Formats: sequence, C-alpha cells, structure tokens
Amino acid sequence: MEKIYIKLPKAIKEFEKGNRTLSLRHRQLLLMIDGTRTTEELTKLFRNIDASQILSDLEKLGYLVDKNSTVSDKVSTVIPQSAEKDVLDAISSDHVAFIKGFLISELEINVGAMMSRDLISKIQKVTDSAELKPCIARWHMAIRDSKNGRTVSDELMGKLHHIIANPPRVASSKVAS
Repeated sequence: MEKIYIKLPKAIKEFEKGNRTLSLRHRQLLLMIDGTRTTEELTKLFRNIDASQILSDLEKLGYLVDKNSTVSDKVSTVIPQSAEKDVLDAISSDHVAFIKGFLISELEINVGAMMSRDLISKIQKVTDSAELKPCIARWHMAIRDSKNGRTVSDELMGKLHHIIANPPRVASSKVAS
C-alpha cells in the first residue's frame, strides 16, 4: 500500500538555522513531503537515490508519519504542510506585509535589486495570501537560480515556512515601516 507522509515538528525544525542533522539527500526528500505525494510519486522524483529507504529512515527517526496511520497522538503533534496552506489562507494583512518584506529583502540580498526588480514589483503589489502564493513560488525559483542559491534556498524556505506558521508579534504600525 502506498503511503502518504506528513511532516512532524522535528522535520520543520530541521530547516531552521543551526539544526541540520540530516544528510543532503534526506533533507532534499524531506522538502518534497507535502502531505499529498505518495511514496511512488516521491520515488519517481528521486530516480537516482533509494527514496523508499530514505523515507523509511525519516519515519524511523521521527521526521515523518504516514498520513493514514492510526497513531492516536498524531493529530496533536503533526503539522502537515496542508495545515500550513490553511494558515497561509487565513493570515492577516499585517502578516502578509511581513512576509512580503522578508521575500523582498532576501531577493535583494541573494539575487540583487536590479536582477529581481520585476519580481519585487509583483510582490509589492500583493494584497492578500492568494496573490502571495505564486510570488512565493517565483521567489523560491529566483533564489535557487542565483549565484549562491543552491546553498541558501533550502534554508530560506525553512525560514519562510517558520514565518508563515508564526506571525510576528509586532504592532501593525511597526510592520508598515
């Protein structure tokens, strides 16, 4: 039977600064876990590595759990990426502004203001989370394609996931400035 994995909090923490404990291949596969892809789909994406073994490793190490398992405490400990999507759907305008600021500043640092001005302009025009989603995808690709992108894009996506899941605790007047 095909499994569909969801990430546990330990998996989210793996992408925070200073928490790297897994190999590059384990981290790459862990990034692809979204709560909808089956083990077969993941195996096809990673033809050159033993994805099924890595998934098994990640499950045994407590980074993943089968979405259809009957683990009773799963509901209280799991933060599936689909829940993150729901969080993104329900974020406030202040939170959107904070995320936009993060995206723009990281583009300027990693890609350069001139090279990313079209994407920066699109991000600046975003007014809600629905418009933010495609900008995040383009932002991620722009970072990955930059000079140092391969080394920083995974870390930045981890930071972005953290920012999305944890709204800033600042007054709205501070966010705008």
